[in-house]
Amino acid sequence: MLAFEVLPNLRKQAKSEGLVHAIDEHLEQTKEHAKRLEPVFRALGAESSSNHSPPAEKLAEHHDELAGSIPNDRLADCFHATAAAATEHFEIACYDALLALADAVELEKDARKALEQNRAEEEQALKTLESQLERLVGELPR
Repeated sequence: MLAFEVLPNLRKQAKSEGLVHAIDEHLEQTKEHAKRLEPVFRALGAESSSNHSPPAEKLAEHHDELAGSIPNDRLADCFHATAAAATEHFEIACYDALLALADAVELEKDARKALEQNRAEEEQALKTLESQLERLVGELPR
C-alpha cells in the first residue's frame, strides 16, 4: 500500500511536532483501514491488491518533486500539510465512491460499516491536517 511508503517518508521530512504527531496518528489509522478493508474485498468476491493508485502515485510524486526545493522548514511543513490534505481529499472521494458501490450491490452491513468508519477517520485526519496547516501558517513571520 502506497501510504505505508509515503507516510513514513513524510514524517521524516516534517519538522513541526504537531504535524509529525498527525502523520504518526494517521499511519496507525491507515494500518487499521487496511485490516478493515480485507473483509470488504471478500464480501465483494474480490482480492486485495498491492497495486498502487495512479492518482495517489502522482500526488506523492508531485510532493516529492517540490518538497526539496523549499528552503524554509516552516514553509516546507506548510507544503507537507497541504500535500497530505490533498491526499485526504482524494481518499475521502474514493470512500464516497466505494460507499455508493456498496449501496448498489447491497453490501453486507458489517462491510459497509467498515467503509464508513474508514471514511470518518479520513475526514478527521483531514480536519487535523487543516488545523495543523492553519497553525503553521499563523506561525510564519510577517
